[in-house]
Amino acid sequence: MKPQPINPAHSTRRNRVIAKTAKQKSVQRSGSSSYQSNTGELLNRASKAVKIKPADLQTWFESFPNLSDRTRDITLQLILQHRLDPRADEIDLVQYEVGYWQALITVNGWAKLINAQPAFCGIEFTESTELEDDIPRWMSCTIYRTDRIKPISVKEYFVELKTQHSCWQEMPRRMLRHRAMQQCARLAFGITVPDCKPPRSSETSTPTAIRSSEAFPQPVSTSQTSKLKAHLARLNPAPSL
Repeated sequence: MKPQPINPAHSTRRNRVIAKTAKQKSVQRSGSSSYQSNTGELLNRASKAVKIKPADLQTWFESFPNLSDRTRDITLQLILQHRLDPRADEIDLVQYEVGYWQALITVNGWAKLINAQPAFCGIEFTESTELEDDIPRWMSCTIYRTDRIKPISVKEYFVELKTQHSCWQEMPRRMLRHRAMQQCARLAFGITVPDCKPPRSSETSTPTAIRSSEAFPQPVSTSQTSKLKAHLARLNPAPSL
């Protein structure tokens, strides 16, 4: 019996299936995520949005070791969406553990976003007359919008936010004001920062370093926030009397 001729179309499909299966097995063996990165295109678009050379933006990313493709893409999307310039310290990355960086909007970035809102009509800060360690117990931020009847107001408490970090020790009022402004702007204009961490149990994550002293990440979860505070306390212990 003569062998049947091989259909080229069938052969091509079979090769594709084999290649796809091999790739899936390779990912499973390496434990890598199946996340599909689009960094090249995003890098060019983000660079153009803030008028930075792609090579310069790439150099900025290289200052964060072991940065995942997911975190890089989320950061680029924030730069592109909100026109946040890394050179002006409007966006940064904070490291919670080795290989895990979280994108965040700095105080400079929040100020830029607030003033860029067409409906923004003013901002006010009020602090408590009651003191704790000579610091106001709370500070509130109120943002007025031209398209709202009532303003948006947020109150942040010093005891819930303070850490042993040098910034909170040297300028606690400023830090409390920054946090109140950040949370009020988030509610007033619906600005959010996606979680860069892949889905996993937060109980296994322990923060190990923080890069920026003036910037604070969105509280991804209560457990992560408390762990970050505990880590900062270990890095900067209170001086003994």
